[in-house]
Amino acid sequence: MRKKKLWTSLALAGFLVTSSVSAQEPLKKVRIAYPDNTICCLPLIAALQWKIFETNGLQAEIIQIRSQIAYPALSSGEVQYVAGVGPASVSATLRGMPSRAVWFATEELIYSLMARPEFQNVKDLRNKKIGLTGIGGTSHVSLQVALESVAENPKNFVYIGLGGSQQLPALEAGTIEAALLSPPALYFAKKRGFRDLLDVGSRVKMPLGGLTVMVSTLRNRADELKRVIKSLQSAKQEILKSREKSVALTSSFLKLDRDVAEDTYVVYRKTVSGNGVPTHEGIDQIVKSLQAAGQFTDRKVTFDEVADDRIAKEVAKELGYKVP
Repeated sequence: MRKKKLWTSLALAGFLVTSSVSAQEPLKKVRIAYPDNTICCLPLIAALQWKIFETNGLQAEIIQIRSQIAYPALSSGEVQYVAGVGPASVSATLRGMPSRAVWFATEELIYSLMARPEFQNVKDLRNKKIGLTGIGGTSHVSLQVALESVAENPKNFVYIGLGGSQQLPALEAGTIEAALLSPPALYFAKKRGFRDLLDVGSRVKMPLGGLTVMVSTLRNRADELKRVIKSLQSAKQEILKSREKSVALTSSFLKLDRDVAEDTYVVYRKTVSGNGVPTHEGIDQIVKSLQAAGQFTDRKVTFDEVADDRIAKEVAKELGYKVP
């Protein structure tokens, strides 16, 4: 009954997209949760739409759900993979969920704090409502760290959790006074006269997107996991190589005009380079950001507690990357 109830929650919170199945040979079914229709999930969508999962013997079902539901679903087995590595996933691991970060999508955030025109600086936003894609997630924690870097107390601001597509409309309607945005919403906000008060990405270095799995998957389904990582990393490679195809995908996935899709692709391309192997520096930054936000301050967290880079290294070598 509990699993049935959880799956109902997943179905209500998101939607399902399934890759087509080859008639010739059976494909291994995998279910992957992802947080939102944002640029960080582009490799996942590319792997699905360009049939890269199928090339690696997989039938991928992807489900859009927020991290508050995704990690309980991962723990219960309702999904096998979560397309995300950040404060929410690492926090879940440190709170006792036997999971690990196994792949990085990007190694740099692309966030800016955009405010209504009447606000001149960050100080003006004290006690005002700031829209975020998730409380306790990457956007929330990174903003808190960035605020501290400009001598602001994060407790002086009000944080409102909103879906990615809700933030800009809420900003325009005055429901919130500011929002932490990434491309393409960032471009739309600037064109509509909203003010860029804080470049969060330049102040907080941590990965955006990736892959988190249960330890049992690492132990018992290593070959399947390898094929999932290879699909995602291959998709990332193809995004970097094929500008026209990638701009078209960005346009259709994020529902953008061609010119905005091109601008978004250019910014994304600068951040998405890398072999996909989880780095000690990236994990350290996530842990530090959590501790800066007042979590897990009484413990020293090691890389192996929250990440496992072995399979990502194997994939990177097979795809021609130089791996230490």
